[in-house]
Amino acid sequence: MSYCAIILAAGKGHRYSKTVPKQYTLFDNELIINYSIKIFSEISSIKKIILVINKQQFKKFKNQVYKNKKITIIQGGKERKDSVFLALSKLKRSNYKKVLIHDAARPFLKKKLVNKIIKFSKKNEAVIPCISNTDTIVFKNKILDRKKVLSIQTPQCFSYKKIFFLHEEYKNKKFSDESSLFFYKNLAVKKILGDHNNIKITIKNDIIHDKKISYGIGYDIHKLEKNYKLYLGGIYIPYSMGTVGHSDGDPVIHALIDSLLGSKKLGDIGTLFPNNKKFKNKRSTIFLKEIINLLKIKSIKINNIDINIIAQQPNLKKYKKIISNNLSKICNISEKQISVKGKTTDRLGNIGKNKAIACEVITSVSNN
Repeated sequence: MSYCAIILAAGKGHRYSKTVPKQYTLFDNELIINYSIKIFSEISSIKKIILVINKQQFKKFKNQVYKNKKITIIQGGKERKDSVFLALSKLKRSNYKKVLIHDAARPFLKKKLVNKIIKFSKKNEAVIPCISNTDTIVFKNKILDRKKVLSIQTPQCFSYKKIFFLHEEYKNKKFSDESSLFFYKNLAVKKILGDHNNIKITIKNDIIHDKKISYGIGYDIHKLEKNYKLYLGGIYIPYSMGTVGHSDGDPVIHALIDSLLGSKKLGDIGTLFPNNKKFKNKRSTIFLKEIINLLKIKSIKINNIDINIIAQQPNLKKYKKIISNNLSKICNISEKQISVKGKTTDRLGNIGKNKAIACEVITSVSNN
């Protein structure tokens, strides 16, 4: 069964900002709108994506918005329901049986939730993700049972024909989302457990609280001697000398590992990979891959990596991009999130005398 996703991004979001709509705000070096687009683009059963925008707003950011062959961009309506109906009308001559409707202001959507919704949609005409409330709920001076009061999220999935006809039938009625139409008609709705992290960005603090950003710093230095190989950032650098170390003596990866571990108080490289026979002459890339797997298990996401390689020789100009590309693949992040810089000490100290190479790294991480 093929699906179409509708992403609603035509709102002005004045509660967030009066100048830049929240969907076009940069977050982690990426527009908020792009997060949802990329998630839906990566799901094979979603064959088409309709992105509903406000053309005047979109003009300023169109070059930064993620695009691919799945995406069709259309002008939205005055209100949310109008935008949805315009998107549904665009599909009138298509063969999509199911449609997912999502707010672009929910950038923390996970593929796991989308796939779960799709699974349940095969036997249900309406599937909506819900979460329970943790706050006390009061209505007309009466405290409600918060276990019975649910917050509804997006994406919501519907039978295309059903949701289209409901929109036509109630085009003059105000409603906050598509599930409201099903509830109003007393139609069957499959409620599934949503994701507490799948919040809707309304004010700027929504982003700040969700991310829980923390930082780590790492430093490493190794002697340079003949008859050793030189590895920096997992890349072999042809040179007359190499770094002396228990493993392969890669100061870049060693400093990076310490910065990642330090960012979440997970120890240090010497504790996890001590100088014993097990790790003798091992490639440092092996250690880094283990750390990346550890971060994945703990739902820790790398935001940025800033690397200073301090060496008098060799000249690293042509290797910086190769190093950043290699590290981005190991860390499963974009190369744009890694900065690799080469520094000298103006011939001062052991590094300046070409007796050592050092590296310092600062990383930014957050909880997924």
